[in-house]
Amino acid sequence: MKKNKKTEPMLPPELETFSYIEALDDGYVHDCRIVSEELPAGNVHFDRVLFENVRFLDGEWERSEFADVVFINCDLSNADMRRVVFHRVKFENCRLLGTDFTESAIRYARFKECRIDYAVFGFSHISDVAFEKSVLRQADFYEVNLKNAQFLDSDLNEANFTGTSLKGTDFSSSRFEDLQLTTELLAGCKVSTDQALLFARKLGIIITE
Repeated sequence: MKKNKKTEPMLPPELETFSYIEALDDGYVHDCRIVSEELPAGNVHFDRVLFENVRFLDGEWERSEFADVVFINCDLSNADMRRVVFHRVKFENCRLLGTDFTESAIRYARFKECRIDYAVFGFSHISDVAFEKSVLRQADFYEVNLKNAQFLDSDLNEANFTGTSLKGTDFSSSRFEDLQLTTELLAGCKVSTDQALLFARKLGIIITE
């Protein structure tokens, strides 16, 4: 995913630091930096916010929105992010173990050096997204509307892509011993030679030397 103004979070050059309570105004938080806090779940719209060392507590964030938001060293593990909208966001060195993104919309997003094991993305709309140097072991992408996704130098072992079209998806620099997928929906994905051999076996092709 190429970096440009359209895909990168658009934050002001300087952001004032506020506590979450100070920044929250009738369900809206914008143009600020929030550091080293634990945020209670709720239906909140975040716009142009930088989170550093923030933990998003268990509970329903359902139908919240994150637009032009950066997460650095944050913990969203096991958070309920169902039906949440993420637009132009970046996660860097974050923990998202078991996070539930079911039926969410994720567009123009970058996950760099994150732990995303066991996260659930089922039935989501995901487009123009890059997962870079991240761990997604047993992550669930069941019946996702997936477009222009890149998995770059990441660990995808035993991730589930059943029912998801992989056209335009780049796996070629990532690692896995097995993936769950629908063979009829493999066409158009980018893979390495070793990955192609694995997928060939899934298609029932017998390869001889």
